[in-house]
Amino acid sequence: MMNRRNFLGLSVGVAAAAMIPASLSATNFRATKPKAWTAHNINDAMTEIFGTSNTTVSKKIKLKAPDIAENGAVIPVTISTKMNAKTMAIFQDANPESAVAVFTVPANGIPEYSIRIKMAKTGTVTAVADVDGKLYSASKVVKVTIGGCGG
Repeated sequence: MMNRRNFLGLSVGVAAAAMIPASLSATNFRATKPKAWTAHNINDAMTEIFGTSNTTVSKKIKLKAPDIAENGAVIPVTISTKMNAKTMAIFQDANPESAVAVFTVPANGIPEYSIRIKMAKTGTVTAVADVDGKLYSASKVVKVTIGGCGG
């Protein structure tokens, strides 16, 4: 026999599950744009993902990364914008493959993502946001050191 407390708890759980969208969708860019992940420069990777590499440098795109990374294996990077971005991506030019991550921003989502990336040597990290079909970008040079010495 079910007591009232269990019944109410079950009812709240069912109601919460009913409010979840029937399908949350995100594009699997590794499957749909495989050439982007083997591109050896940022422009080629960007063109594979967005169809163009023409971007407008904008202060509305925030890219947070350290000036100097003592360990190139774990470099914290955060990208964000207050614009209504549909897709955001991170690229770098220090490794053979330039594409790092691509994010599909859900409708009414908060376009802010933080990850840790690997860089073999000093290079430029570039963040790109697709806002209504126009690409906006921000870049930053990250100096990778090995054991405290310049790299």
